[in-house]
Amino acid sequence: MSDETRIWTPNNWHAFEDGGAMAAACADRVANIIESAIADRGHAVVAFPGGSTPVPAFELLAGRPLDWENVTILPGDDRMVDHADKLSNFAMLERHFRSTGARLVPLVADGEADSAAAEAANRRLDALPWPLDLVWLGAGGDGHTASIFPGPDYRDALTTDARALKVTPDPLPPEAPVARITLSASAIRSARHRMVSLRGTDKRDVLLAAMSDGNRSPYPIGAVLDRTDTEFYWSPA
Repeated sequence: MSDETRIWTPNNWHAFEDGGAMAAACADRVANIIESAIADRGHAVVAFPGGSTPVPAFELLAGRPLDWENVTILPGDDRMVDHADKLSNFAMLERHFRSTGARLVPLVADGEADSAAAEAANRRLDALPWPLDLVWLGAGGDGHTASIFPGPDYRDALTTDARALKVTPDPLPPEAPVARITLSASAIRSARHRMVSLRGTDKRDVLLAAMSDGNRSPYPIGAVLDRTDTEFYWSPA
């Protein structure tokens, strides 16, 4: 019996031998959600994660013959940087999905003043049909998801009725030491579907501890996804 079958896992837990198999499964699932949304409502609106983990799935998904002109894609969170910056999640989505014909909506627009960024993000989100069809999330080794980190804005991220807010992690992650705009917990919970993809045993163990403790967890992802129907996709590397 493998380690993966001995440990406690939440409902809808999918474990894969490697990142390639996980990427293929994620691409299949997202494509299915998009196709179902278009069939039911004529349009799909989906939020995608940043980071390196979803990139192989993005590459597969962008090659699918979906009705991309009826798909809107936005980042679930983004760093407050211009789109030319390597830290921009929106720029990553543009690289993978611009050629598909999908509509891409930023959370952070070029040239926006920091003080007005959250208000502007909410105006763009308010113009979309809600709830979102999918919020696809990642998970950090520190237990954050989207850009819901411990820090001065953590409680607001969990309790606000706004769809997006500005957050400043404390401490700032050294690899991306900037403030962010993120979907709020309420926006994430309201989606028709939620999924999380992650790699590595360390992240797996943090996520499983968080989901076991739910809203009592010190890890943000446990509080965000407490008592929600969420699909989890994991590979060891």
